[in-house]
Amino acid sequence: MVRHDEQVTGATPTARRPLLGDAPTEVREAVEDLLGSPVAGEQPAAGGFTASIASTVTGAHGSRLFIKAAPIGDGTGEAVAAGITLAKAAGDLGASLVGSASVGAWRIAAYEVLQGEAVQHWTAEDIPRLLHLVERLREHTVPCPPLPTTPYADAFTPLLGTWAALLSASRGERAPGKPDTEQAAPGGGPAVAPAVEHLTHRRLPVDVPLEQLADLESKWLETLSPGEALHHGDLRRDNVIREPSGRLRIVDWTHLWTAPAWLDLVRLLPDLAASGHDPQTLLGASCYAQAPPADVNVALAGWAGRAWREGHLPEVTNLPGLRSMQREQGLHTLRWLQERLR
Repeated sequence: MVRHDEQVTGATPTARRPLLGDAPTEVREAVEDLLGSPVAGEQPAAGGFTASIASTVTGAHGSRLFIKAAPIGDGTGEAVAAGITLAKAAGDLGASLVGSASVGAWRIAAYEVLQGEAVQHWTAEDIPRLLHLVERLREHTVPCPPLPTTPYADAFTPLLGTWAALLSASRGERAPGKPDTEQAAPGGGPAVAPAVEHLTHRRLPVDVPLEQLADLESKWLETLSPGEALHHGDLRRDNVIREPSGRLRIVDWTHLWTAPAWLDLVRLLPDLAASGHDPQTLLGASCYAQAPPADVNVALAGWAGRAWREGHLPEVTNLPGLRSMQREQGLHTLRWLQERLR
């Protein structure tokens, strides 16, 4: 059996966002065209874990826009472009797209400025509003609108393999992170096992056998590749805005993915568990109460492995809070999975 380890507390993401003022001149000029006046002020977003520009800009005459901008090449510009493509499908679930521009390799999206701030802690008052938001999310995303999507499960597959690698290491079958073969793992896992040396002497916070975690993770592709819903793929409290009225809005639509319709909610529920809410009760109260239990367990095992592995890596420059967020996600995903397996 796996032994108990540390308690993990969450941290508010505090990435040091690049500024529009540091972007090429032609990018700043394109933003001024969208704004309708010279930029008089810029306030970067307080959170997030990507290196794209994400700023509220104010024009000389008081107009305001929320700007996402980044160059194509490292995934950030591609994410901005995906957000532009997804704006119509997201509708009023998120911020309205006001305009967009392409300047060389740069992609620029201009959104309405939402009133309110990202959720820091999920309150009891949030729960009925969140369940209503999930129902509306289903209305908008099932079936997936005609978009150039790919399965989320395929995209996440290279991040799998933690539990199989730890199991092999525990049996002395090979050095952690050094596979004997380049062949893909059963069930479509990564061809190269992830390095887990930094985890081999670290206790898990749950009593779930590695064999069971590895078996669940191995079923990832066959279980989760089918799906007819547009998948946000990154639902956490820092991507949900709470307006002064209490209304919740989903932001940061940056992936053209499909998945089972229930997957976004299940991904979000460990985040609510970090605020003291019971994820199983919330799932049962949602429109996805009938999500296939075995499939949910497969998803939780896959996510938990990635979060636990990466959360214990060294901090990332300019992304303080990333590792503690991953450890928090890993902890609460594993705890929920343990309860479901009892």
